[in-house]
Amino acid sequence: MHPLLEDRLASIWSILAENVADITVPRVDYNAFKIKVTLTDDSTIRINEQYYHNILEGYAYYWLNSDNNLIIGWDNALHHSHLPSFPHHKHVASQKNVQPSAETTPEDILSAIRNHLG
Repeated sequence: MHPLLEDRLASIWSILAENVADITVPRVDYNAFKIKVTLTDDSTIRINEQYYHNILEGYAYYWLNSDNNLIIGWDNALHHSHLPSFPHHKHVASQKNVQPSAETTPEDILSAIRNHLG
């Protein structure tokens, strides 16, 4: 298993443990991977991370409800340069509702999801 993937899976378990129903890894490449986390409320987190020399360069964490509607999606794509947290931003309930994001690491994002879950 990819060592960075092992680290990410350990982080997911340590932060969301009691809320995780299932984790699948649909794709692993040399410098990227995708993870799907199914939570106990039937919502899912779709994770996509890209690395360069073992440093996280790009990420997208999209949390969807059981009907696959967006709850919150975080990413650092190089758009929305007007936001003070650029390139970090989040889409809340809609791709069009873009907001600054205080969550700028995978651990911050997973903790925010845990906090929303209560």
